Amino acid sequence: MFSFLLLIFPVEARYSYDGIPLTPDAQGTFRGEIYIDGGHGLSFTPYAQKFDVPEGALRWARLYIGVWGGTENYEGWVQPEFNGQRLEKFQLAGANDENEDVYCAGHGVYWVSYDVSKLTKNGENNVEILTSSGEPGNKLDGRVYGAVLAAACEDSKAPMVSYQLLSGNVNLHGKGWSGTLANVNDRTDVNFSCGQALNSKDAAKLSVVYLTGTRGLPNYLEFNGEMLGVPPEYLSESYGGKAMDIANEVCFDACGGEGFSSSYFDIEYFEVLDYLQADNSVSFLRGLDLDGDGEIGIQEGEDYLHPVLAALVLTSKSTSSILPDLYPEITVQEQELVDEIPAEISFTINNPGGICEENITVSFRVDGSEVLTFPVRMEASGVYRSAFSWPAVKGEHLLELSVDPEDRIKESDKENNACTLNVSVRSKPDLSVSLGEPVKIEDREETVSASVIFLSFLSLFRVRRKKSLPLLLLAVLMIAVFSGCVEETHAAEKAAYLIPVKITNNGEASARDFDVNLYLDRKSVTVLNIPELAGQNSIEDNIRVEAQKGEHTLSVKVDEHNNTIESNEDNNEFEKSCYFT
Repeated sequence: MFSFLLLIFPVEARYSYDGIPLTPDAQGTFRGEIYIDGGHGLSFTPYAQKFDVPEGALRWARLYIGVWGGTENYEGWVQPEFNGQRLEKFQLAGANDENEDVYCAGHGVYWVSYDVSKLTKNGENNVEILTSSGEPGNKLDGRVYGAVLAAACEDSKAPMVSYQLLSGNVNLHGKGWSGTLANVNDRTDVNFSCGQALNSKDAAKLSVVYLTGTRGLPNYLEFNGEMLGVPPEYLSESYGGKAMDIANEVCFDACGGEGFSSSYFDIEYFEVLDYLQADNSVSFLRGLDLDGDGEIGIQEGEDYLHPVLAALVLTSKSTSSILPDLYPEITVQEQELVDEIPAEISFTINNPGGICEENITVSFRVDGSEVLTFPVRMEASGVYRSAFSWPAVKGEHLLELSVDPEDRIKESDKENNACTLNVSVRSKPDLSVSLGEPVKIEDREETVSASVIFLSFLSLFRVRRKKSLPLLLLAVLMIAVFSGCVEETHAAEKAAYLIPVKITNNGEASARDFDVNLYLDRKSVTVLNIPELAGQNSIEDNIRVEAQKGEHTLSVKVDEHNNTIESNEDNNEFEKSCYFT
């Protein structure tokens, strides 16, 4: 039996140096047009951008903003005013970011999104963006890379379109730009799931948006393995004319057009009908190893590049009506699956079919038994993303999430309304700690003997005979000090020792980010932070302390403040008396 407390909450977007993968923000099939446009390059605030939205009933709209933070350690805010309406002020927290609508990656590159469905209108739309730049005490750079508006405009007389818009913030980077990380991130691949309901496809348009691209540094874009764009003339002499530069600080030029200059911001369109397949994918490439030396050199690719948006729009002249097609996806992080600890279950309800704007029921089952049902509101954007809490129980379980179990919504496919996930819930961590005997660290530095000092001063005495008496008295005094005749200090001197410490996790789940405190005669001498200790594992370390010779009490405490939830909290301390030689 499972006791269950329902708690539905938004999915957090946590900071990641390598970035946040591109995932669906909107999808569906309807008659009309998908509008995606923007600009205009890195500039200080206030930052203004205009959009010209085509005619048609607006079903949804999202505003995207790119902001430069300067570093992931600086914090600030961004706040746009859209069509005269001031939107929410989003905190830009860098490495501490957890806002679901703020994607921060790399060294402080932000991609922020707003739902402006109720504010967008046909024709001219305006946004003015402010950031914390210029505020007293502010460190955030706050310049804006660009603004993009995406909108769905429905028109019953227009052709049918099937689309999927993905948004994220991936940091493609070389080794020299990864800070303390030694890794590289040369490419990211995204898959599109749209167009299955169309009987025919008469046009296919791919839209992409980049931040931080630099003119003259090659980068590439592939659609189903086909290289897109045309080689720029300014790279025609590089690598036999094979080098491409899609993100080159000029918008709308990748297919040979003139475009317009846009510092560190790029938006491009590509016609890809000839390359369509049943399943379609796009690959963003930071560069290519064109000289065959086994790596992407500094002139072969971008130092760092952030793909932040990709959209595939398929157009058909088909006159058939399209029904909705609801299907769920469910995920849970392995570290969330610990006995008796609420696990965060993330889920997405997708609708790549006809528009569905209705309340639907979601059912959650564990091992075949229904433990939760709750309603969600599907919107025209075709994506509902959230999470709920499940009090996990130790053992192997089959999780199942289904949508519309009452079969109330007419759909094109009812066979994909449920998804399953096998999970293994482990026992809680169980930390224990023990100490070994102290080991004295021998002093390897050469000791200056009193006799050597005496001989040195005698030598000095012989050379400078006119000051013989004062120097002789000084020599005698120094000998007395170093030989212990003036004052006995050796007894109070401390020696260095290594204390062996063994930390064990007897549980199954990993213990993360906990401290180990060592005490000498009840006084704290050092604190060790352990990032992670896997279940059924131990680690050993030698902690250096200084102590006087004699009897002392050593004690060690692991997770002293009980930040880690454990199955047994009674074995977190160890104490012993030791004789320090």
